[in-house]
Amino acid sequence: MPGQIETLLEKGVEAARSHDKKRAQEILTHVIELDQFNEKAWLWLSSVVDSQSDKEVCLENALLINPDNTYAAMGLQHIRQQNLPSSDSLLPRLAREQTPAKQKWDASSPVAPPPKIRICPRCEFQNPGWAYLCDRCGTNLRQVNLKEALSEASKPRKRYPYTLVEAWGGMLVFDGAYAFRPEIALASPGRSVAALVTAAVLASLFRIVVPALTGTYDLRSQFASDASKWGIQTLLLTLAMMVVWIVATLLTWPVARLLGGKQNLKVHAHLAIVAVSTWTLLGAAIAALVTLTPYLVARGGALDLPFEQVFNWVGIAMGVIGFIWLAQATREAHSLSAARGILAAIFAATLGAVLFFVLSFATGEGFTNSVAKPLLVFFLPWLG
Repeated sequence: MPGQIETLLEKGVEAARSHDKKRAQEILTHVIELDQFNEKAWLWLSSVVDSQSDKEVCLENALLINPDNTYAAMGLQHIRQQNLPSSDSLLPRLAREQTPAKQKWDASSPVAPPPKIRICPRCEFQNPGWAYLCDRCGTNLRQVNLKEALSEASKPRKRYPYTLVEAWGGMLVFDGAYAFRPEIALASPGRSVAALVTAAVLASLFRIVVPALTGTYDLRSQFASDASKWGIQTLLLTLAMMVVWIVATLLTWPVARLLGGKQNLKVHAHLAIVAVSTWTLLGAAIAALVTLTPYLVARGGALDLPFEQVFNWVGIAMGVIGFIWLAQATREAHSLSAARGILAAIFAATLGAVLFFVLSFATGEGFTNSVAKPLLVFFLPWLG
């Protein structure tokens, strides 16, 4: 976590120095979410916020953390000497008893902890309790209550395998910040393997349960005899996902570094496998839905569908979604701008497509049978 904060702070300072105020505010605000007593973050945030009241709060907080900060004291004195009309600031004033240093400046009373969720009044989307803008439509959730958002640092995601569901859920609603940012502090080889294996096992369950629900497979009588087959297919899917993961990581990480990213390979690779595992689960879920729909509509009878056309549209949708998630993972891992994240994903997708055709041509059906087919078997159960 300390390394992550320092990296983000450097990027925020760099953005402020290059007069990119919007990006600097986003990064420095995220630093304060992780460490509300970061003196340097408050000081630099005061240089990129627009309103005088926000500048004043930033400088007050910097002084509250370090009463000997002469830059903050001089800036605050200059603002107060101007006697400009002031409005309520959306930024929190740190409480006196919260700061570790000896205090010389007045501070407001402690604020109450934020709620667990905050429902958007416009689109009714359920946002995290610390959010102040709706992640779906951008509506301001609180006019003055950003004090609750930053004065209570964001709670980290717990280090249990089942909390990967939170990351997967965030990705399914295309909330890259919620999906990936907490995973940066949790990145480890063990958690990456957990994401890989869990996704493969869950996809296998889709592969088993769907035929049972359609009545084409007797789960009680056939599962025991087919257990080894399911195990082999799960292993093949795991290996295929691993190949996709490694290729996506090796293609996007160097590009992200060239575009200004400073994140290490371990964290980048972990966010990549979170994206790949979610992509696998989404493909299995879509395949299950397409397979079950005809039977549900026809009340147990088969309903003809143009599976070739469905396959084409599903393939296009999965490609677009995978591209978006890869761009989000790269952006969040390295704190890049949206444009640079997309550029890294475009480069990776282009090289990946070239690599796919080269390997297919060089190995004949070997590459298709070892990588592509295991993915297709699970994404499209009717091909099995």
